[in-house]
Amino acid sequence: NAKGGVGKSTTAINLAAALVELDQRVLLVDADPSGNAALGYFPRGAPIHGLADAMLEGSGLADVAVATDYPGLDVVPPGDRLGNCSDQMGGVQGLGQGREFRIRRLLKGLVGYDVVIFDTSPVLTPLNVAILYAVSEIMIPIDPCVAALAGVRALEDLVRTVSEFRMEFTDAGPLAISGVLITRVDRTLVSKQIEAEVRNYFGPLVHDLVVPASVKFREAYARGVPLIQYDRLSPAASAYRAAAESFLK
Repeated sequence: NAKGGVGKSTTAINLAAALVELDQRVLLVDADPSGNAALGYFPRGAPIHGLADAMLEGSGLADVAVATDYPGLDVVPPGDRLGNCSDQMGGVQGLGQGREFRIRRLLKGLVGYDVVIFDTSPVLTPLNVAILYAVSEIMIPIDPCVAALAGVRALEDLVRTVSEFRMEFTDAGPLAISGVLITRVDRTLVSKQIEAEVRNYFGPLVHDLVVPASVKFREAYARGVPLIQYDRLSPAASAYRAAAESFLK
């Protein structure tokens, strides 16, 4: 989603943890220079090496993956040079050569995981486009406000364009939006109206359960614990578990 604050990192953190509960081995790649997803597991500070080092030094994702306290879940931090990587990808030399396929190459040599989740920044960057060339599907979080819905419509245009190029230049097939998750839901009338609009617009792609707004998210994040572990029986935890089960199906 091109709007910030809609719960992209929170969704990545909790979807990864929910998939591990379903016996999946998961690699969570934090591809946002702010490092919010990595901090969700390492609240005292993510390791300085990560995705940036894999791109700049030619190492593999497995070389920069860090084990979490949850067996079966590893995290690739962004690394302290990821912002520079995206800037370099905007040029015609260095990382700018073949930029669309940078992430795709990193994934080709990766083994030992059932699912790889990328948490992206909201800004349209060459790095995010390269991620769209590499992944097989997209989950879109939308919080119930007009700006978030506008951000999704802009994303749809990009997905269509990338999908056409993927089919022309790679064997990856079309890029699919596999799910839309409504997040940060409250009891206001505006929230209900926009939820109805999202469901009307995306139809069956929208997950049945929504993620309600809760102060527990901040508490869990500060402790480096996914919400589905911190507040196991909450409606938000149920929504993320249901999203994980739907994703696997």
